[in-house]
Amino acid sequence: MPQKTETAKPRAAKPKTSTPKSAGGRAPKYDWSAIRREYIRGDEGVTFETLGHKTDYPTPGTIKNRGAREKWVDLRRDFRDQVMTKTLELDLDLKVEVRKRHQEAGRNFMELATAALQYQNPEALEPVDIARFAKIGAELERKALGMEEVNVRLGRIKSPDDLDKLSEAELWQVAGVLPPEDDDDDL
Repeated sequence: MPQKTETAKPRAAKPKTSTPKSAGGRAPKYDWSAIRREYIRGDEGVTFETLGHKTDYPTPGTIKNRGAREKWVDLRRDFRDQVMTKTLELDLDLKVEVRKRHQEAGRNFMELATAALQYQNPEALEPVDIARFAKIGAELERKALGMEEVNVRLGRIKSPDDLDKLSEAELWQVAGVLPPEDDDDDL
């Protein structure tokens, strides 16, 4: 009589737990990933010693040994270098954007001053206003281009007569342009 062979029944799979297991198959005592991350991303006040004194953390010596083995100090330095590089890049991008806006605003003020001088309508703008537009425009353009700033005290200009009292160099500074060369008068 033929014998019945028993077939092995498949085992039911155990549900996976979300807690990582240590080498011995039990849940680890400490969340080393979180401790490492806290050290690497921390400021100078976050040390092996300060971490070791926190509740439910390993001793400072244990943290120091693990940190040395996994080169946490180097990882922290690399992380900070990356953060600094990215910060500098963002800062540079922002400065370039601001400089472009300032340069454009400066040009607009200079164009306004130039147009006002060409089509001066005494009721519309006073000469002191034209000088202020020119000064603001020149300062914005110079600053945007990284050039030195020119200081002219416009507070002492109260009327067209005050403009007459300025030296030629001061008038050119107010206009925001360099004075012409001496031989330009011969043209």
